[in-house]
Amino acid sequence: MFNKLIELYTKGDIAQLSTSILHSTSWKQHDFTAYGNMQIETLWLKSLAQFGFLTLTKKQQVQGENFSALYFELATEDNENSISLTLIFEHNHSHIKQLHCVIDTVKLSDLLALSVEEVIAQLPTPDPLLLSQFDHQMHPQSYHAQPQDVGEMPASVNLTMSKWWSIWQQKDIASFDKVYASDADVNIAGIDCQGVKGFLPLRIFMLNLHNRINRSYCQLERLTFDVENNSIAIQWHIDGDFVVKGVVKGVVSSVKRLRIPVVSMMQLNDDNLIIAEQLQVDWLAICKSYNIEYPFI
Repeated sequence: MFNKLIELYTKGDIAQLSTSILHSTSWKQHDFTAYGNMQIETLWLKSLAQFGFLTLTKKQQVQGENFSALYFELATEDNENSISLTLIFEHNHSHIKQLHCVIDTVKLSDLLALSVEEVIAQLPTPDPLLLSQFDHQMHPQSYHAQPQDVGEMPASVNLTMSKWWSIWQQKDIASFDKVYASDADVNIAGIDCQGVKGFLPLRIFMLNLHNRINRSYCQLERLTFDVENNSIAIQWHIDGDFVVKGVVKGVVSSVKRLRIPVVSMMQLNDDNLIIAEQLQVDWLAICKSYNIEYPFI
């Protein structure tokens, strides 16, 4: 399945991947969901026109029983521009039931030599979304889902993932050095992390995120663990109030409740410390969904 997905983009092999698509398969990309082979094929053709037939330079895969995930990077022949994709999908080992494809659209803008506004205009109309107004500060006794609630993993891995999740859900900034190796390789979509080792880019990103969004609340959706490779993929999201300021004396003109879908893929070492993480967000699709300007974090 992993090779079929990669060869769709590197070789344009639509026929091969089509054999794994059902009439009921859903493929979500840029916050738009396509159903069935005909709609999904339209998304594939658009992607091939934008960044197809590039060279595979990096990949990470997480093989689960019913859910799997794949991260890979494609680059131009001169290595001047690249793009990354993360796909997390439900399957029965022969067919895909549902798939969420998250593309780094900021890098897509560079690859196509287009402004972010031009890329946003080309994205499909996103699905309508009902957002929760849940405020965890008003419900301190509520139970908040933990990693072991959404996926199975060994107790030792669960200990690391619980600490990792406390960083995001409880803003436990002090736990970064408890779960990441000092030389961890971190990639964040839309953010240049080259040359920086360790968790520093993640900590900066987290602080910027929560300082820009009020009433932020992180929620787990799905977790899959690869026993053989000691790797893990987590699908989650961040809800919060994005404050849009007016042009006169910083007066608040509106507040938008938004949701940021995230897929994190992590590689653990023998001590179950994170040695590599890919944090994937489709920033420009979010801008289109909520009619906000990039960058907003």
